[in-house]
Amino acid sequence: MMRSDSSSDPASTSLDERLAQAVQYQLAGQLDRAEQIYRAILDAQPRHAGANHCIGMLQVHSKRPADGLPYLFAALQTNPEVPDYWLGYLEALLLAGQIASANTALALARQHGLTGAEVEEFAQRLANQPPAGLKSLGAARSSDAADRVFAPPPTHTTKKARTEQRREDRLVKRQEDEIEGFLKRGRFDKALTLAQSMTKDFPECGVGWKVLGALLWAKDNFADAVAAMETSVRLLPEDAEAHTNLGAALLKVERFTEAEAWLRIAVQIDPEFVSAHLHLGNLCQLQGRYAEAEASLRCATAVQSGGIDLDRDMRYSGLLFVLSHNPAVDANTLFAEHCRVGAILEADLRDSRPSHLNSREPDRALRVGWVSGDLYDHALASFIEPVLAQLRNHASLELYAYYNHTVEDKVTRRLKEYFAQWNQVTTLSDVQLAKKITDDRIDVLIDLSGHTTRNRLRTFARKPAPIQASWMGYPGTTGLKAMDYYLADRYFLPPGPLDAQFTEKILRIPAVPFQGSVFAPPVNVLPALANGSLTFGSFNRLGKINPVTVALWSELLRAVPDSRMLIAGLPRDGRDQRLIGQFTDAGIAHERLVVHHRESMDRYLALHHEVDICLDTYPYCGGTTTLHAVWMGVPTLTVAGPTPASRQGAAILGQIGLDEFVAANAADFVAKGRYWATHLTALSEIRATLRHRWQQSPAHKPQVIAAGIEQAIRRMWGNWCANLPAESFSLPDP
Repeated sequence: MMRSDSSSDPASTSLDERLAQAVQYQLAGQLDRAEQIYRAILDAQPRHAGANHCIGMLQVHSKRPADGLPYLFAALQTNPEVPDYWLGYLEALLLAGQIASANTALALARQHGLTGAEVEEFAQRLANQPPAGLKSLGAARSSDAADRVFAPPPTHTTKKARTEQRREDRLVKRQEDEIEGFLKRGRFDKALTLAQSMTKDFPECGVGWKVLGALLWAKDNFADAVAAMETSVRLLPEDAEAHTNLGAALLKVERFTEAEAWLRIAVQIDPEFVSAHLHLGNLCQLQGRYAEAEASLRCATAVQSGGIDLDRDMRYSGLLFVLSHNPAVDANTLFAEHCRVGAILEADLRDSRPSHLNSREPDRALRVGWVSGDLYDHALASFIEPVLAQLRNHASLELYAYYNHTVEDKVTRRLKEYFAQWNQVTTLSDVQLAKKITDDRIDVLIDLSGHTTRNRLRTFARKPAPIQASWMGYPGTTGLKAMDYYLADRYFLPPGPLDAQFTEKILRIPAVPFQGSVFAPPVNVLPALANGSLTFGSFNRLGKINPVTVALWSELLRAVPDSRMLIAGLPRDGRDQRLIGQFTDAGIAHERLVVHHRESMDRYLALHHEVDICLDTYPYCGGTTTLHAVWMGVPTLTVAGPTPASRQGAAILGQIGLDEFVAANAADFVAKGRYWATHLTALSEIRATLRHRWQQSPAHKPQVIAAGIEQAIRRMWGNWCANLPAESFSLPDP
């Protein structure tokens, strides 16, 4: 039967039918009409792989390959298993003159299994291209500049042009020197303003774009940073740092395939550029590629540190962070690696540590320093703020902040009010920061970062204060002998074997603070009562959901065949499809999975209304996500493992008496999940009381925790005043 004329309306057909229709228009040479339909499809579904590929190839065939690259990359990112998507992207890179990127993309394509005559033909064409430096030079300059470089012998006109060029070069050099001066003095806003002006006055100067991108990134303005950095790598094709900056920024906005490509180019340019290896390792870790992540970070740690900025050297902490996520690394190996890193950070420092002149008076008012890079709108700030708000009223304590970040937002401005002195220390070297802390006569110095980003553990290694302790930022030891104590509650680190996984002595306080979100809706009734079956859920970041975790969850889903799984908080980069594929390979039909991408806080919390029980990750368990779930009335089923990071879920549940959700091993995890599937009434009663339970726990009483912190500080200080060594001890429960 012939279709009526109305069926030609693109809106009346499915997306795939509309795509097929557009392809026919393109083959018939009606390019404008084809492009119109492609764009309509992308308006409805921005990540539609077929539409992105077709509109990208349309740009290539119209001799605009650079315009087609974003579309072709989007298609590839959505479905990297389609050979035509790789070939189209490679062709566009070559035609756009992005030879280095094409080489990297070809290597990635081969890693994904791309083979055949077309691939080899493309590789040969790529190998026959002019040297990258020469081609990039031509691409990076304006046509007038290129004519000037390759002009015939000078005439009167070209001499004038060269004089103007020398004048411009002097102006550029002067502005570069000014920017460098601002950066050294920590005047980042001035440097940013000058960099913005420089990119307008001298748009072909790569340094201006490079600095602009880095400063925008430091302010967490990732979208604008990426745009500036993309310009910088075009103008600075042999600059490993510029390529690394772009890769790191793309990593932040979760454009992982692009990020990996630029970082691998950076490694090719300079195999000893530490930052490139570091970010590449972080990227692989986020994708669950632990062996590759470890290899990259070990490459970073193998580079001699003579030319490195040691004050911001995160490679060792990055390695430990990756190892703590790897289920193949046992507890003893993990602790040994922390001790090895601690020894590296403390190498040759013990003899240079200061003699502390602090007055040994047990009862005097004490200066307490807090070192963190997260005193802004960050999860850690939400934990620490209620306690700081209480401690500032304790007359026996004077609070000093040493803030190791450039971001200042409303949370930062609020936190400043709790401190007698606020110090922004990103521009200080470890030597300078240690001296300042000593000069400030800090009595007790508290680290809130551990081995996470923007830590200042090299400063702690210099022992600038008589007493040093680590708290909350990292679920594990710092490995430093200069760190006297690690603060925890007895649920996270009960007295016993876990003490041996810390170089610090364990100081057990009543609880770790958590205040429920003001965006939280009321707790609803148990969804399973209406559905007749359980809905399991996970809100953890994707980097924690490794193959071991997927296998464990899948075993439970098979054991409870009428259940389903809701997975929320996923990035919008196509990795959700790969995750679904892992479940499918484990025998879990995709119809049983419900996937949600990242949402606003209120929507994120409201999704708990659809979940009966959350499932924890392993071996790096959930922390903040588990607490949010408790606040929404949803208990989390967890395995208490042998490492501190694998005990976070057990610690939270222990504080509110939900030990029946803490499993000893995988078999126990499945058994407990099956039990709750047949005890919905009891599960419903737990849901109805869970928020109230938390409100009655010490963790929800910042005044109790603040009193415990002061008591702990007094205990630590008293030992030092009496010339006693640090010792593990527990404060009594309130």
